[in-house]
Amino acid sequence: MKVVFPTCCGVDVHKSFLVATIIKTPADSLQPSYQKKRFSTFNSDLNRFADWLHKNG
Repeated sequence: MKVVFPTCCGVDVHKSFLVATIIKTPADSLQPSYQKKRFSTFNSDLNRFADWLHKNG
């Protein structure tokens, strides 16, 4: 299978929190790695979520 996007993120949004999973597939492998984090919907935590996304490309 051809990897189209080597890094992507899925977000499950709820009323008081969100859960995000970043999936990364290295160029030399087809085995993805997963990072899962939970954030609240307060502005400070949403800013932390944005920082986490930027940090992970």
